[in-house]
Amino acid sequence: MDQEQRILASWHDNASPWARLIERGALASRQISNPAIEKAILRYQPQRIVDVGCGEGWLCRRLSSHHIDTTGIDAIPALITRAREQHPHGNYHCLSFHDIASLSCPPFDLAVCNFSLFGDQSVVRLLADLPPLLQPEGTLLIQTLHPLRACDGDYREGWRETHWQGFEEDFGQALPWYFRPLENWLRLLHRQGYRVQLEEPLDPHSHLPVSVIFHARRLP
Repeated sequence: MDQEQRILASWHDNASPWARLIERGALASRQISNPAIEKAILRYQPQRIVDVGCGEGWLCRRLSSHHIDTTGIDAIPALITRAREQHPHGNYHCLSFHDIASLSCPPFDLAVCNFSLFGDQSVVRLLADLPPLLQPEGTLLIQTLHPLRACDGDYREGWRETHWQGFEEDFGQALPWYFRPLENWLRLLHRQGYRVQLEEPLDPHSHLPVSVIFHARRLP
């Protein structure tokens, strides 16, 4: 099993404890990053968005409360089931990144990947496959842990593992993820033809960045 397959296997294994963790609001950093991504999305006043890697659907539910037409996509059936249970009138699809190009629908104003990009080549392919799903002036928002926060003392690009330490929930196998320094994120997006701006939501107590949000638009 390669690392990309291990990512999916880990999420299959940990879908239920993760959903419970999110529903309890047990991740302190989300008190900063959740409002940050919601504010970033609302800035564009989109009518239709696609949440790629929507998980249990919290962001789709929030955006629906603003009367935005939302579509949630995730590769993990248990998370999609959870999203549908909590949002019966929502629009959710169980699709992998590899299958996202097969989604048949009118183009979206905005796509968001909120803490959902863990892989290497799967992310490269997704960035190439997303533009046809967007309006010509559509926006892609990516929020991920700030590399300075996530590097754990090693700022070199490469595969890392999360062992779910410090959580009360009963998590299973480790989650592999591909670490990119900030410069390499920008280089990847530029190489895929995106024009990029970024923002860095700060912890109000430490005054250090919790995450980074990339605002990306495809160059004409």
